[in-house]
Amino acid sequence: MFSEGFPIELNEEYYHVISVVSKKTVNNVSCGVSDGYNSENEIYYLSDGSKVRFPYRLYFEDDEYAYDGLNDIEKSIYDCIFTRHCDGHIREKHLRRLLSTEMQEWFIPYLLRLSSEYVVEIVELIYETLKDSDNQMIQDFCHNNPLLLKRAYTRMVSYWECFYKSEYPIFKSYVGCKLFKECISPHTNFEKI
Repeated sequence: MFSEGFPIELNEEYYHVISVVSKKTVNNVSCGVSDGYNSENEIYYLSDGSKVRFPYRLYFEDDEYAYDGLNDIEKSIYDCIFTRHCDGHIREKHLRRLLSTEMQEWFIPYLLRLSSEYVVEIVELIYETLKDSDNQMIQDFCHNNPLLLKRAYTRMVSYWECFYKSEYPIFKSYVGCKLFKECISPHTNFEKI
């Protein structure tokens, strides 16, 4: 499911988390995960050279009882996994939890993916959390993953054009633009990548 979603040194914690994730799906979906964007094309590289990739959507029920029984690292793994949930409210809940803990490099692929998606409230939450923070780890990560940074930025622009251009006719005023240009990669000339 998310076997390549975390650094190998977290395998023990990852397998424990997977063992407690509910096997019951939501919305009468027969499969618990969907790889709608083909994760083979979205491989993120951590600074140690390890690869991270994960499916597009998760359809398993969110189980607070199981979550409460996890240690801090396992909770962060669970939170990362559930940032891919089909329900935006669940994605936001787990994102809030991630953003309230000390940033780890392996969180960043999940944050970058959410930063490029269509739920403006989630993009706003990321921006509001990061705008006054030291984002050097995120910026270094993006510098080391330029293709994925470009893809994320392009996806964010596309969602702005489809859903938010009438509300934010000046692109620079859109929160997604501010997030990328102020927090995620302020030294990147996105028009030239």
